Parts: sequence; C-alpha cells; structure tokens
Amino acid sequence: MLASGDVFAGYVIDRQLGRGGMGSVYLAKHPRLPRMTALKLLNREMFFDKEVRARFEREADLVAQLDHPSIVTVYDRGLDDEQLWISMQYIDGVDAASVDPESLPPERAVQIIKETADALDYAHGMGVLHRDVKPANILLARSGSGRGERVYLTDFGIARLRDDTGHLTQTGTFTATLAYASPEQLTGATLDNRSDQYSLACSLFWLFTGTGPFAATNPAAVIQSHLQSAPPALSSARPGMPYILDGVLARAMAKRPEDRYPTCSDFAAAARQALLNPSTPSMPVVGVPRPQTGPPIPVTGSPYWVANRPAPQTSGAAPLTGPPMTNPPSLTSMPQQPVQQPQRQTGPPQQQQPIANHPYNPQQGYGFNAPPPHLGGGQRPGQPPRPKSNTGLIIGICVGAVVLILVVLLVIGIVAGSDSTSNSGAASTSTSGSAGSITPNGDAISAAFPRMVPASESADTGYNGSHCIAADSTSPSPPTTGSPDFGKWVFEWDCYGGGESSKPDPFYTIFVFDSAADIQAVINALPTNTKSTDTNGGKTYTNYKYDNDGPKILTVFTGDPSRAQFLMYTDGLAGSIDKAMRWWRSAPLN
Repeated sequence: MLASGDVFAGYVIDRQLGRGGMGSVYLAKHPRLPRMTALKLLNREMFFDKEVRARFEREADLVAQLDHPSIVTVYDRGLDDEQLWISMQYIDGVDAASVDPESLPPERAVQIIKETADALDYAHGMGVLHRDVKPANILLARSGSGRGERVYLTDFGIARLRDDTGHLTQTGTFTATLAYASPEQLTGATLDNRSDQYSLACSLFWLFTGTGPFAATNPAAVIQSHLQSAPPALSSARPGMPYILDGVLARAMAKRPEDRYPTCSDFAAAARQALLNPSTPSMPVVGVPRPQTGPPIPVTGSPYWVANRPAPQTSGAAPLTGPPMTNPPSLTSMPQQPVQQPQRQTGPPQQQQPIANHPYNPQQGYGFNAPPPHLGGGQRPGQPPRPKSNTGLIIGICVGAVVLILVVLLVIGIVAGSDSTSNSGAASTSTSGSAGSITPNGDAISAAFPRMVPASESADTGYNGSHCIAADSTSPSPPTTGSPDFGKWVFEWDCYGGGESSKPDPFYTIFVFDSAADIQAVINALPTNTKSTDTNGGKTYTNYKYDNDGPKILTVFTGDPSRAQFLMYTDGLAGSIDKAMRWWRSAPLN
C-alpha cells in the first residue's frame, strides 16, 4: 500500500481513494503536468495471473478509444516494478450510490440517467459494452463553469468489444453486479447494448427508491427474480410517481432484449417524458407499449453467480407490485372506470392496474390483484343465507374410517414381519452407509461435509468464508456456463465467494441423490473428460475433469460407502485445472 508522498511510476501519491478486488486507486500528481490524476494499480499478488492481467490491460485499451464528455478519460498505462497501472481523469465528487433517494428530486434522477444514457450510446456506437452499469459507477461532480452538476460514467473494467470471442467474455460475465445484472448476463447469453439499458433502468429504480427492483437477502432469490419476475411497480414503491413511469421501466427491464427500447437514450427520453407530462395515471400510455416479455426464463442446474456482488441493500424480496401504499390518495381522486370481470391469466405476468371504486386494503393497496367484493366464491349482497350442508361431515367420517382400517392392517403386517424375521434366526443387518440408505436432504449434506457447508439451512457460511445457498430440485439455482446436466439430484448446497478478493476460491456445489446409480448417469453423460484418482485428507476419490468456459471437476466419493449418494462439482471459473485441483486438495472434505 502506498502512502502520501510516495512516488510510483513518476506520480507523487497524495492519498488512497479506494480499493477493490483487482487493485487500488490513488489520487496522485502527474509527473510532468500540473494536474491531479486517479492512478489505478493492479494488486501486486495478481501480477502473474495472465487472465487478470489481460482484463486490466483491456480496460485501458477499451476506454482509451472513447472520447465523450460524460466518460472518465484514460491518460496513460504502464508497468512498473511488476505492477500494472492506469492513469485516469480525476473526478472530484461523489458517486450516485451515495445520494439520498428520499431527498433526490425525481427530475434530477432522470437527468442523471439521461446523461449516463448518452455516454452509453456513444460507447455502444464505438463497439464497447460497459457490462457493470450501477449507481456506484456513475460519478457526480460540480462544474466550475456554472453548468451545474456533471455526470461521468466510469469503470469500464469489465467492458469488451462486441466482436470479442476470447476467453475474457465469461470472466467479464462473472464480475457484473448482481442487483443490476440483466437476465442475459445471468444466463450467459449473447449481450448487446440493451443489456446495459436493463442495468440503467435498475439504476433509475434505485435513484427513486433506494433499493434495487429485486432486493433480497438471498442471492438466488435476486437472480430468479431477474430471470422470471415482473418488475415491481415504481408508483407503489414510491407513492406519488406517475403510473406511466411504471410502463417505461417495465419496458426497459423486459426479460427479452428485443422488447426493450432501441437505445439507452430512447429509454431516458421516455422516462423524462413520463415524469414531466404524465397522462391519466391508471391507463396505459399510447406510444409506450406494455412489454411482452415472453415466458419466464427457465432456471435449472447449479448456480450461475456473479462475483464481487455487494451485500443486498434491503432485506426481504421485493413484491411484484411493490410494498403497500402509504398515505393513500382519497377514493374520490381515483379515476372512474367500469369494474372488469377478472380473467384467468394465460400469458406471462403483467403489471396490475388499480381497480376503480374498490375499497383500500392495507395489504393490497387500491385493488391490486384483488377482485371486487361481489366477485369470486363469496355470497352476493342481498341474498338469503345459504343452508348448511352435512355432506362434508359424512364424507369426512367415511374417509376417517377407511384410514383407520388401513393403519390397523399396516401395523399387523409389520408385527408379523418382525416375528417372522425373529423366528428364522436371521441376523439383523444395518444398511447405514450403503447407497440409498440416507434421506437425501440438506441435513445429510451438512452431516457428511460439516466443514464445507453450513450446519443447517438457516445458516449461509461455508468453507473459507464462502456464501452457501440451500436448494432442492423443485427450485434449482441458475447454472454456471459449461456446467453439466446433474440429472436426478434431490438437494444441493451451492457455495461461492470464498477466499480473499485477490485470490478467490472456486465455486463448489455438493449434491445428494437418491442412489449411486443416479450419480453414475450424470458421469456417463459428461463431455469428453479426464478421469483420475486424487487424494484429499488421506482418502482417495475419483475425479472427472474437463474445461468448458473454465475448469470443471466432478468428484465421486468412491471407496466411501457412507458417501455413495453424494456428488461434488467444482467450477474454477477463470484459471486452470491445476489451479482448481490445488484448491480441491486443500479443501476439508474429510
């Protein structure tokens, strides 16, 4: 770490401005020009990682092509004392993530997004995607020219050219920030400018509310919401905002890129128009079509996480239509329209509109997702009371009698079987530890791997500080790119983010199956791989290794009958099989 007065590559250090997973940023005096610059240094211990070095150098090469008043300028880059560095324009201000959304005027929030959108469209025109648009990467500085606030977009560190087909593509995907990541980033699909637009819309939602559109303490819940849930209504999350703005944000955050606006500037212009010239709040706005987002994006397999994710800003998953309204408007101010009969929804989730003349409900707001009082299975006003029927009671007595008879017969059969076994003198044999003998759930994984995963589903910390998520096959986590089909697994613990930020551990998932045969089916379906026997903690297991967008290792716990139903998957992300195996050998599997 450099201190004030130190000299590096000719730059005189003033102070440290910040530190992240890749390196540190310092305020420094230029060696020849009378100006202060932001000097970004790659962490020294990461110098020999060719993948990280390539990403760091790519940042400078990409941004050096961009010349826009709202994009932080790169001046120079170099190598000094086995440490890479980049010299950038110093912005004296704050980032948008540090502002108070409650006191931020909506017009200012839209203006910040408008200037950011202009910068993004310029970068897109140059063939560069940002891939990490979020409030923390939008800088706000006062202009000395009397122009007022200046907006700058920074940190193109994970950007890439659209025609880049190199290995850096997947590395960049993992470094996107979870709260603002587009569905296509989370699924590893091809990205274009509309991915940045989705993240920009999430950023505007944060500037209005102080939370991302899909806030939750569980990263898996955030990912699933990005992939499958409709955006929450801004007008409910922040009462008083025009309803037309809900439609604008919903279109910019459509699940399918083709349903979004053509450019980021088109989205920003629509948001500004909606804010300054709102139409009737309860009616859809002509010219801003409601997005048809198609069916939910399927979520299968093991997790496709994004690295360097921040802690969620709020607790609890955001409801699809936002939290209940506070300080609700009077009923007389609500627009009058005929009450519509509810229809069965057959398409994708659509944003609900309030039902006029419907009483306010503290849990549901003004009629969101609630039928009028005279609809449904209830009794119409003015009808005489319905006579009570004894049919249900009679059916219940009959069913109870049948169940009682079956239980008695079952008990008799068990006793008879026990006597038969006793009389034959057959020795009682325990099946504990044999394949299929354990109940396949999270507790079974915790018992078999107590130092790798949390002790219970209520905890979330695994080996080396990793974050772990428990899931069953009915609600699987999104898959990582290149992961195999895990077949008929029953329960999994997904763990990620362990180790130091400069030397992150691989992601790992431990599955439990009904039987060893189900595990063998997974192995049989693997792509071309290398089979080996490797030792961990004095025990030898079988590993199947291959490289598909990063090193992958599947571990079968051969020679240990008590673990015949378990399978471990290790995803080394960027790196090599050898690097992933070094971690595997050191992991406390035993």
